[in-house]
Amino acid sequence: MSGSAWMLGACGMGVGPLALYLKGDGWEVSGWDDATGSPMELQLANGEVPLLRDPWAAGRRPTVVGRSSAVKPGHPALALAEGHGVRTLRRGELLAEAVAGRRFVAVCGSHGKTTTCGLLVAALASAGADFGYVLGGLFRDPTFPPARASAASPWVVAEVDESDGTIGAFSPDVTVAVNLDWDHPDYYRDEAALEAVFRALFERTRSAVVIPVGNARLERLVAGLKVPVIRVGDEGDYSCRLVQGGHASSVVALGGRFPAGQFNLPVAGTFNRSNASLALAVTHFITGGLVAEPLARWRGIRRRQDVLFERTGLRVLADYAHHPTEIAALLQWVRETHAGRLLVVFQPHRHTRTRQYAREFRDALAVADQALVLPVYSAGEAAVEGGGSDAIVAGSAHRLVEDRRTLPAMLDTLAEGADTVVAFVGAGDIERDAEAYAKVLRRRGEGVLTADLPDLVAGRLSPDCVLRANEPLARRTTLGLGGAARWYAEPASVDDLVTLLRAAAELDLRWFVLGRGSNLLVPDEGYDGLILHLDAARWGAVTDLGEGRFRVGGGTRLKELCGVAAREGRTGFEFLEGIPGTVGGSLRMNAGAMGGWIFDVVESIEWLTPQGRVRAARRDCFDALYRDCPQLHGAVVLSAVLRSPAADDPAAIRGRMDDLAARRRASQPREASAGCVFRNPEGDKAGRLIDLSGLKGRAVGPVSVSPTHANFLVNAGDAKAADFLALMRTVRAEVKARQGVELQPEIVALGREWKELL
Repeated sequence: MSGSAWMLGACGMGVGPLALYLKGDGWEVSGWDDATGSPMELQLANGEVPLLRDPWAAGRRPTVVGRSSAVKPGHPALALAEGHGVRTLRRGELLAEAVAGRRFVAVCGSHGKTTTCGLLVAALASAGADFGYVLGGLFRDPTFPPARASAASPWVVAEVDESDGTIGAFSPDVTVAVNLDWDHPDYYRDEAALEAVFRALFERTRSAVVIPVGNARLERLVAGLKVPVIRVGDEGDYSCRLVQGGHASSVVALGGRFPAGQFNLPVAGTFNRSNASLALAVTHFITGGLVAEPLARWRGIRRRQDVLFERTGLRVLADYAHHPTEIAALLQWVRETHAGRLLVVFQPHRHTRTRQYAREFRDALAVADQALVLPVYSAGEAAVEGGGSDAIVAGSAHRLVEDRRTLPAMLDTLAEGADTVVAFVGAGDIERDAEAYAKVLRRRGEGVLTADLPDLVAGRLSPDCVLRANEPLARRTTLGLGGAARWYAEPASVDDLVTLLRAAAELDLRWFVLGRGSNLLVPDEGYDGLILHLDAARWGAVTDLGEGRFRVGGGTRLKELCGVAAREGRTGFEFLEGIPGTVGGSLRMNAGAMGGWIFDVVESIEWLTPQGRVRAARRDCFDALYRDCPQLHGAVVLSAVLRSPAADDPAAIRGRMDDLAARRRASQPREASAGCVFRNPEGDKAGRLIDLSGLKGRAVGPVSVSPTHANFLVNAGDAKAADFLALMRTVRAEVKARQGVELQPEIVALGREWKELL
C-alpha cells in the first residue's frame, strides 16, 4: 500500500512517527498541527515531511488524511479535506491499513507501551534483524528515529492504542500485552467494554499472545484462546528472575525458552524489568536467538525518567506518567533509589480521567513529601463536574498551584537544605515547566551542566555532528582574515541544530550560521559564540520535484544549484552563477546580480526559529527587500522549494551562465574579498561614487580598494580586520566629503554592530 497522506496532529507522538513510517514506505507525506514547537516537529523536518496548512495549494494531492483523535470533527483542516473529497482515517485506522499484509507485532496495554516497544526495537536491532517499526515517542539515542520502514522485511513493530477504539482495526501476528487497567472512561462505558476490545484483539492474533506472569486480568482474558499464549517473568515460559538491582541497571537470570545465563539490563525498577523481559522474549520468538548484550544500544525514551538537572543535593526529572498505576510505580522507583526528600509536580491529563481517579491520584501522590498539583490539561475535553485538580487536592496535604509562574520559587523553598528529587509528572505540557525550572537552575550556575557548551550537549548530539573549540575562521571566509570562534559546529541533522540552539540559549551564547563565508568580516578578536556551519555534504541536496521545481538544502552552493538547473534545462537561475554563497545565506540577504533576485524563483521556504521551531511558508509570506529578508533574521534556513519560470535547451542555459560568469570575472576582482562592501544608495552605485572620489588603489596595509571594482576591498595577503576597517572608514569619509553621500555597509560584521566600528 502507498499513496499520498496529509497527517493532522503531525507534531504529536502518535501521528508524527506514523507520518515518518509512511514516508519511508514510499508515500508522499505532508502534515499539519495547530500546536508547533514539539521535538516531533524536528523529526518531521529531518524526515522531509513538510508542515503544510493546505497541501493542495502546495501542489500535493493527498489520497488520505490521517488524524489524531485530538483533531475533532469540525476542525477547519477536516473541512478542507472533505471539500476535496478525501477520506479521513484516525491514526490507528491508517496504521492498520499501512501494515496490512505484514507480520505485525502489536504492543498494547495501559502503561509502558512506548517503553516496551522501544526496548523491542533496540533488542531486535542488536540481534541484526531487519524490521520496520512505529514508536509512540522519541528515543533518547538520536541514531534511532521514531519510525522506520523496511522494504525487505515483512515484520513491523508498533504500539496500538485502545483509547479511541481503533485497536479493533488490527489483526496482529504477535500481540504483546504489557498490562491492563481500567482507563479511558471518556470512551468506554465500563471496564467490561474495555476488556472486550482486548479479548477481541487476542482472538484476532495469528501466532502468539505474549503476557507477563502474574497479571490476573490478562490471564482471565487469554483463557481459552486458540492461539498460543506465552508468559514471561518468574517461572514463565520465558523466565526472567532478578539477581541484583541497581540505580540504573539490573542483573537478571534468564531461563525457560531463553538461553540460560545472567544478563545485564540497562533498566531499573520492577516495571522496567518486566517491560524489558517482554521485549527480549518477543525478540527470541521472532529471531530464534538472543545476543550476549541484547539491550546494549538502549538509552531510553524521552519523557521517561528523564534527568534534566543534577548536582549534589538536587535532581530534577520528568516523566510521562499520567495514570495512578504509572505514578505509583514511578514514585516507588524514586523511593527505592533515593533516600532524601521527594517533591512531585503533577499535571492531571483529561477531566474525565481526573474525575474517575481523583482518589487514586491522591493516594499515589501521598508517597511524596510534598505534591504540587497543576490545573488539568484538558486535551480538548470540556470541563466536567468533579474533574478538576481540586478533586485531587481535597482532604490531603497536596497543594494546588493555579499560577505556574510561582513554581520555581515554591520548589526552591521546599528543596532548601535537603537532598531532594523534584519529579515533574504528567502527559500534557508539564514538560515545559520542568525544562523551565532546570533552565533556571543552570543559569544560577548551580549545576555541572553550566560549565560550557560541551557539557550541556553531552550525549545529545548525533555521532556525525562536529563540535570544536577555538576554530580559526579566516580560512572559512572569502575575505580570508579574522580570528577564531569560541565554538564551531557542523550539525548533521535538525535535531543537532535544535540541541545546539537550545544549549546556546541556556548559556546566553551568541550564534551565527556560516555558509561559504562571503559577505562577512570576522573581527581580529574572533567570535565569542557558536558558529553553525551547514556543510554542503549534509545540507546541500538538490532534489528535482518535476515541472521546474527543485527542493534545495540550506547549505547548497549556488554554483551547484545553477549546474543542476542547467543540466535539467530550466531557466531563471542564471544570475546566481558565480555568486560565492549558499542558498540559506542568499535567502537571508535576498542575493541578487545582473538584474535577478533569489526571491524571484522562491516558491516556499522551511526554516528553524531561534527557539528551535521548524516553520514553513510560501513566497508571499516574506518581504524580499534590497539585500534583506526580515522574516529570516536570526533563522536557520533548512531548505527551500525554488521554481523555474521556463524550460530551455541546456546548452543555451549553460551558454548564458558562462556569459554572465565571464562578465562577472571581467568586472570583479579575483583577489580575496567579501564582495561588495557598501550598499548602493537609492538611484546610484556605491562603486561609482568611490571611483568618482578617486579612491581606486587606496590601501591600508595589505587591504586596498580594487582597481577593477571600487566597491570591493581586497586582501592582498596577511591582512588584519583592523586594516579592513580602517580602509572602510577612509572610503566612507572621502565619499561623504566629496560626494555628499554617507555609504552604509552591506557586508556583515560578525558579532559586532557597525555603529560601534565605524
